[in-house]
Amino acid sequence: MSAIRSALDEMFAGDDSELSVEELAADVVELSHVAQMVDVLRARKVKSLAERGGHHDLGYSSPTAFLVHQTRVSPGHAKRVISYGNAREKAPHAFAAWADGRLSTDQARHLFRVAEAVPDEYPDAEENLVDIVESLDAVDTGRAVEYWRQAMEGPGDIDAETQQIRRGISASWSLDGMVKVDGWLTSAAGQALIAGLDANMAPPRDGDTRTPRQRRHDALENLCRDWLDNGTTPTVGGEKPQLVLHTDLPALRGIAGGLHETENGDIVDVDTLRMIACDCSLTRIVIGPDSEVLDVGRKTRVWSLAQRRAIIARDRHCQGPGCRAKPRHCDIHHKDHWADGGTTRVDKGKLYCRPCHIQEHLKEGFQRRRRSRP
Repeated sequence: MSAIRSALDEMFAGDDSELSVEELAADVVELSHVAQMVDVLRARKVKSLAERGGHHDLGYSSPTAFLVHQTRVSPGHAKRVISYGNAREKAPHAFAAWADGRLSTDQARHLFRVAEAVPDEYPDAEENLVDIVESLDAVDTGRAVEYWRQAMEGPGDIDAETQQIRRGISASWSLDGMVKVDGWLTSAAGQALIAGLDANMAPPRDGDTRTPRQRRHDALENLCRDWLDNGTTPTVGGEKPQLVLHTDLPALRGIAGGLHETENGDIVDVDTLRMIACDCSLTRIVIGPDSEVLDVGRKTRVWSLAQRRAIIARDRHCQGPGCRAKPRHCDIHHKDHWADGGTTRVDKGKLYCRPCHIQEHLKEGFQRRRRSRP
């Protein structure tokens, strides 16, 4: 390991500006190969550590917990490394091709996945599959492997028991503040989701530049918000499920760098925070210099129920250009944000659906940042 570190230290000390384009390109390719070799070694060693129960000896409940704590990767990343190690037994030829560089990590992952999905048929076909995909890129490898999988088990003719085993959804925060969603739904759950999305996806209005993917995203958000706001939801910790944000006054005024995050500690940008704060419930918490809570006020709505009803009666639908989204899918937007001293009056509020509300706050955020520049 010390030799590897020494070689890397030597490369770090070099000056890239002294290299030709050809030399830089060669270094990028070679480092990619080296990084893959490191991935293979790590997967192999994690597998060996897990088989020997080494994570328990070190005080960890699982190999995942060990990797998360010791290497500071996300749980999803840790589980992926562990799955690569397990693939050495389930897909030995693909693992060997990955180890000697004949397959890239992305190519190998497609084969590891199908080895899990079709465990009975895969072993007899593995050598041929490796030979077929070896000359392909990662995208075409995925296509070839998927065609083979469907030839083995059909495009979707999976029995109910298998569907129950495979079902699952993961949702995780990324470093850029978005949420990555991935998973498989059973046929029944998938039909319910598609029906719900279709019901919340009106035909695009004139000037609507959203892609179908973006419109489905907005429809899914409407479904979730409608259920949280109006559905018969179970209580969690004594209250209905809700999005909880922790913020300080500067963040509400559009100044980043203080406190603006979710209850779980995920950072939210100040423009999104201000948009949510337009139409929310607010609890004031006074914290002393030593982080002790001095006072907790009552939770109050920024807009009262009577004000909301009056604005709905007046506007009837979203007031975004050309948009007629229904009131139940709308927030109330402050013409002048209350955190900036604006008043919460009916004549200062407008109905905006979530996409239009986002656009309005993006425009306001741009104007605010432009005014603050010297």
